[in-house]
Amino acid sequence: MEKKTKSITITQYDYIIRNVNDEEVDIHGHPNHYSEYDQDGRPLKEIKYSRSGDFEEMLEYGYDDHGNIVRESYYPSENEIAEEKTFVRDDTGKILRGLKQYQDGSLDTITYEYNDSGQLVKRVTTTDEDEIEQVETFEWKNEELVNHQIVDGSGESILENDVTNIKPSQSRITQNEKGQVITEEELDEDGEVFMTVNRRYDDDDRIDEVEVFIDGQGRAISRHYYLKYEYTFFE
Repeated sequence: MEKKTKSITITQYDYIIRNVNDEEVDIHGHPNHYSEYDQDGRPLKEIKYSRSGDFEEMLEYGYDDHGNIVRESYYPSENEIAEEKTFVRDDTGKILRGLKQYQDGSLDTITYEYNDSGQLVKRVTTTDEDEIEQVETFEWKNEELVNHQIVDGSGESILENDVTNIKPSQSRITQNEKGQVITEEELDEDGEVFMTVNRRYDDDDRIDEVEVFIDGQGRAISRHYYLKYEYTFFE
């Protein structure tokens, strides 16, 4: 019987050169990410840490009886909630309206529009003073998102043509016999590798370690670190 994951703790270990005249390195470990799940595999909590290992932000999630997310809470510090989103859904589970409440008590309303295929085509954010704050539009070609635009209440562009499902052309991936990605390389315009990510898996095909090499190419500091994954499971 497959174990159900209860939490994943990711620790980052940085390789740091002791000094410019010494090739030996020290290894410094610090928190990178923490995720917590319910017994159905839905995320309940996510904590992100900065490059120095300090708390950066936390997200908490709540679900209805059908497993749909109905609440999302954002914490900029461990004991301070800055905003909370709640969602109203129809009988099919599609979000009709979202409410975003801020720490100061103000409230934004987010309305959602869909096409006949059930794809999201517009998302409008309105303040509690009934002013349009932001409008997002989505254009689809069959099942593929081909255009995504965001404008403010005055119609000025905030983001245009950000199609997130387009993969970078300058990347190279190697898979093992199970189809798992074991090496991913990012290449610059000259075809030179500037980042390499190596993944190792445990006996149950879960990610165990991820090793990252970033070549600064003389323009930035080169980095070398690895991420260690630790799991807890439901009994």
